[in-house]
Amino acid sequence: MAPTLSSIDPAQLAKIADLQLLARTVVEGMLSGLHRSPHSGSSIEFAQYRPYTQGDDPRHIDWNLYGRTDRLHIKQFQEETNLRCTLILDCSASMGYGSGDLNKFQYARMLAACMAMILHKQRDAVGFIAHHEALLDYVPPRTAPHHLNRILVDLDNLDAAGQTDATGALHYLGDVLQPRGMVVLISDLLHPVEETIKHLKSLRARRHDVLVIQISDTAEQTFPFERTTTFVDMESGGEQYAVPDTVREQYLENRESHFALLRQECLASEIDLAEFTTDEPLDRALYFFLRHRAHALMTTSLKQRRNTAGGTT
Repeated sequence: MAPTLSSIDPAQLAKIADLQLLARTVVEGMLSGLHRSPHSGSSIEFAQYRPYTQGDDPRHIDWNLYGRTDRLHIKQFQEETNLRCTLILDCSASMGYGSGDLNKFQYARMLAACMAMILHKQRDAVGFIAHHEALLDYVPPRTAPHHLNRILVDLDNLDAAGQTDATGALHYLGDVLQPRGMVVLISDLLHPVEETIKHLKSLRARRHDVLVIQISDTAEQTFPFERTTTFVDMESGGEQYAVPDTVREQYLENRESHFALLRQECLASEIDLAEFTTDEPLDRALYFFLRHRAHALMTTSLKQRRNTAGGTT
């Protein structure tokens, strides 16, 4: 089978000027590989499988899949899988760093566009927040046909600038979002751990499913510099003259300590966090997102059935 466009080097994808065309091409290639919609004349389209649980309608069991896997799975359809999801994009200046053809912000913007397209195609309500030290944009979660276009246009008009204040965006989001949604933070996470974790936990307390996608450049992970260099803070403009061999070990230790604490706190709060680099195909991050979405939908569906059963007894 020929590879889909989403398997191509993300630097090649970035050459597609039309963000909507890029997202549609990537997402349609992915979804067609995951499943085939029957298109049997019904307005209800197949979305995905989920494991069978007691109380499910047996008419929705896929017996062909059972024959192949010896496990019962239910076919879910798009009208059954509505979810409210808000994407948060870090637009601070540090996101503009890139040691290769693609910087972190370009990668994150493509990823956010593809996620918005996936949510829209599944008829989920998708919202969007962009921020640096100030809130740049807020689009409430909706399912209207024109809604995706607004998000993609807003994404196309954004750039990386300013200092970081993820906590301000997360605090604002906690105030305006209805409980029991899904929140996806896309960021390089180069900001204070304590405040970020505090507000991520506050979203969990409001019964949101929270997913954190960390975007990194490979040079940040390995510090491959050899020559004496003047390093410039992209947010404050401060300069630091350094000999790489003398600071590499300390830099890598500090970086690992910073992100290890983030991972530990997220794990303790049932917040999923995964790191992706700008040279990876978008597929890996998108499949991670789809798995998390499927889990969120299953949790929501189980809660709804319990509430319904409780209300009828």
